[in-house]
Amino acid sequence: MPDIDILKQLFDKKILRIIDVFLQNKDKQFYLRELGRAADVSPATTYRIIGKLVKAGIVEEIKISKFKVYKIIINEKTKGLAKLLKEEVNPLEIFIERTKELDDIDSIILQGEKTSKSANILIIGDDNISKKVDEIAIDIKQKHNFNIDFLILSDLQFRQMTKLGVYSGDKKVLWKGE
Repeated sequence: MPDIDILKQLFDKKILRIIDVFLQNKDKQFYLRELGRAADVSPATTYRIIGKLVKAGIVEEIKISKFKVYKIIINEKTKGLAKLLKEEVNPLEIFIERTKELDDIDSIILQGEKTSKSANILIIGDDNISKKVDEIAIDIKQKHNFNIDFLILSDLQFRQMTKLGVYSGDKKVLWKGE
């Protein structure tokens, strides 16, 4: 997404990391050091950034006895900020990137239409990679709630099944090896 790239170039990456921690944990209150560790930012820099975010009305400072905790304020500012900073994740692209690195894969084909929650994939290659592909698909299901159903076929099997009309309909080659 081009917007996020522009923001990353214009703004301090540390500020963006701290804001991202807050956006990923909207209901959580953070101590200064805890926030710094989560964002991988030094305590001094976290303190400076928090001051700016409190002043801007993005984060609220809550005093508990002699301690301070910080929490994101959910308002129009932060909703707009969340929209700007939201990076679109395409689970199918993640699947392709991870799967094409495996040995013995000739191509990855989308069978039918991809929906917002699932895709049917044909992998042309050697069946000995099925366990690894399954692990990738399970990981994507857990992290992105996107289901990838796949079938691994040899090139000969795919060509014969296509001739028989078993794999008719829309097919889109997502990746092809050299």
